[in-house]
Amino acid sequence: MKPYFTIISSLLLLFSPGLNLAGLTQVPSPIDQSQSVNCNPEKEGEDGAYSPQQQEAILRQITVKVIGDNNGGSGTLLARQGNNYLVASNSHTLVGANLNNIRVETIDGQVYPAQIIPNVNFQENNLDLTILKFTSNKTYCLPKIANNEINKQLPIIAAGYSGGDNSFISKEGMVEKITELVFKKGYEIGYTSDIEQGMSGGPIINRDGELVGINAMAPYPVLNHAYVYADGKRPTFSELRELRKLSWGITLKTVLAQIEPELMVAYRLPIPRIKQIVPESKLVGWLQEVEAKAKKITVKIDSSSESNGSGVIIAKDGDVYTVLTANHVVCERQLVAQPCGNFNYKLMTHDGNVYPIDKSTIQFQPGVDLAVVKFNSRENYPVATLANYNPTTDDYVFTTGYPKLKEKSDWRFSLGQVYSKERGLLTTTSQLDLPNSSAGGLNSVTQSAASLAGGYELVYTTITFGGMSGGPVLDSQGRVIGIHGKSEGEHAYDAITGDSGTSDGNKVQIGNSLGIPTSTFLAVASRINVQPQILETTPPPQLTATEVESIRNAILSVDVTKTNTSASQWLERGNQLWRLRRYNDSIQAFEQAIEQKPDFVYLGYYGKGLGHYGNKQYEEAITAFKQVLESRPDFVPARFYLSVIYRELKQLDLALTEVDQAIKLQPNDSRLYNQKFLILMDAKRYAQAEESISKAIEINPIAPFYNNRGVVYSRNKKWELALVDFKRALEGNPQYAHAYANGAFVYYNKGIWNSVISSYTKAIEIDPQYPLYYNNRGVAYYNNEQWQLALNDFSKVVTLEPRYARGYKHLGEVYAQFGDIQKARENLQQAARLFQDQRRNADYRETVSILQGF
Repeated sequence: MKPYFTIISSLLLLFSPGLNLAGLTQVPSPIDQSQSVNCNPEKEGEDGAYSPQQQEAILRQITVKVIGDNNGGSGTLLARQGNNYLVASNSHTLVGANLNNIRVETIDGQVYPAQIIPNVNFQENNLDLTILKFTSNKTYCLPKIANNEINKQLPIIAAGYSGGDNSFISKEGMVEKITELVFKKGYEIGYTSDIEQGMSGGPIINRDGELVGINAMAPYPVLNHAYVYADGKRPTFSELRELRKLSWGITLKTVLAQIEPELMVAYRLPIPRIKQIVPESKLVGWLQEVEAKAKKITVKIDSSSESNGSGVIIAKDGDVYTVLTANHVVCERQLVAQPCGNFNYKLMTHDGNVYPIDKSTIQFQPGVDLAVVKFNSRENYPVATLANYNPTTDDYVFTTGYPKLKEKSDWRFSLGQVYSKERGLLTTTSQLDLPNSSAGGLNSVTQSAASLAGGYELVYTTITFGGMSGGPVLDSQGRVIGIHGKSEGEHAYDAITGDSGTSDGNKVQIGNSLGIPTSTFLAVASRINVQPQILETTPPPQLTATEVESIRNAILSVDVTKTNTSASQWLERGNQLWRLRRYNDSIQAFEQAIEQKPDFVYLGYYGKGLGHYGNKQYEEAITAFKQVLESRPDFVPARFYLSVIYRELKQLDLALTEVDQAIKLQPNDSRLYNQKFLILMDAKRYAQAEESISKAIEINPIAPFYNNRGVVYSRNKKWELALVDFKRALEGNPQYAHAYANGAFVYYNKGIWNSVISSYTKAIEIDPQYPLYYNNRGVAYYNNEQWQLALNDFSKVVTLEPRYARGYKHLGEVYAQFGDIQKARENLQQAARLFQDQRRNADYRETVSILQGF
């Protein structure tokens, strides 16, 4: 029996007509030049803002008339390069116009020929936008562009030219509505200014005189076809009634996001900071069924602090429901040592019903970021099924919850893949509450428990947002395998532009999502007097090829926008694409961040390195990670990945140099010592390998490290010490299949066949899709002369892995024991063909020799 070692390493990757917008029908009269003012007047308002008179003067300076043959409207001066000016307006203002006879009229009454600058984005996205260019040697005022988010109740002033008498009009108002998802034409902000026919394309400014958007649609249009969201959905009748009361505009961020990058650079337009919102995939078939099931068990938890989280219904007793969530959702505080904030909470179920949460029902266990809350309802809500098993790396999973993206939180269902618990612990590179961490983000916990801080042992690739904390992580059957809680991130801030990450501590998401497995909840459930109502312990059945294809197609269909945005948001986009394992797209996004050269440019190179590594483009990845170190030589994750790649390329000296440098920077990082152990094992320097993995265990005694030390003990034939460590690994994680298998190898060498068989049987119960477990148990049955059981196992091997030559060889040998020479020959011949195809010459010759004996 060939020795079987499975060393869990940290190398695995991480992976127009009808609108009430009619334009001008006659050539306008000249504008009184006496209205012109200083482009940057001193603020005269009592509250430090511009006075109403100043605001109107600013609007007059930046508003132009847009004139077509039989149509027109207003426009907004945007930027200047030399003698060329850009004007933003709506495309519907020029419907039917002769594009060779478009003109703009400025504040001084000058009329200039203008041309439309072609824009693929406007056309492809069906946006009601157009950019005009005209040439003049005169100097016209340009607007200050707002860089803050537009919020409800923001006072604004909208301006433009009347379609009736061509007069200039400005109207005060308030932002009353900001849509979660923009309307198809790009309309996003609803405001109370009663804009008139002809004002479309005119500017909207705030009280500081900053441009925040352009007018697009007046209240009460003749038709309602503009009120269609970008995803094709339509508002309800009651919602439509309220929407029709407002004027609608396009934010300047939307305008800037869609302009061609070359034009942005040439005219020195500011890069908009648009918060990344990834549209959901449209699911069909079994995925749609899982989604529907998930929505019914997921709840939204709102706080009086105006934050929100999610949760999942896990039990029902009469009218009392129990919800499992993350503790930080219902215990808001800056530091773990602080008491919970004095906030009140309410809960919303999938049907929109809202229930108060009695704070006395909130229960949690210190040290684990989990909590349970209760609510009362006479409604009949479904209860989630919890599943307690160790997922296999690359299993497909889903996260659900209510992300806080804009004004409200809509339910979301996100697809991705998970790592096994052991691999996940060695894959994550986030900072997780290390008290003495140095620069960089690759850190391990220093606590003695076999988990990351707060119980975060579940690592997965689904795209998650703030507000989804506490929501369930589901397997392919819709069973709860964990609770989502956080995402990996790195600090990002640019001192010149102010660009920064949007999460706590100016962090951007770089890495995976993290959750707490069901097993951790079950371990503390009795202490908080809660038990799940439905619990299962078996892994889900293997997905069919059709099911796998449907998930892959859904993931590929996720639309991560490529519009202009800030460097920090390009990092977020790149990370989302990296999570979706669309590595080429992720590399392009990270390159966009790099082009802006922010202070955190090293994160762009780091993300680019991750993308190349995912593509197995090792030389390109090495180049990217080295560029990280040029800016940040103390950034440990880059050194870690360089060590990983050099090891994969069998350049062990370089791999060892990089990991040693990383250890100098972070001497308390157990995963770095594990990485060093792997390199030393490859170099057959077993004594040093044992020393390194023992150091990892000293810092963080988790199951994978005990397993790995058991492996090096086995290499040195220290059988009893190896068994002790494999047993310790299983104490830390009773579902650690590899530890059972490695223990079986020790029993094999000690000749204890019953223990060999029972250990492999346990490994198979945990992971029934791993062919080598069947192969090795089959060998044990064979050596124990249990021919039929051996035959069953070897048959399973070739079913799971049809190109596993040794499985056919073993089958042939078992059939020979039964005296079935024909089947023996058939299987040995197949083994010989596969050995030859795989250029395993010694195995090929041995198999041919056996065949010749028949």
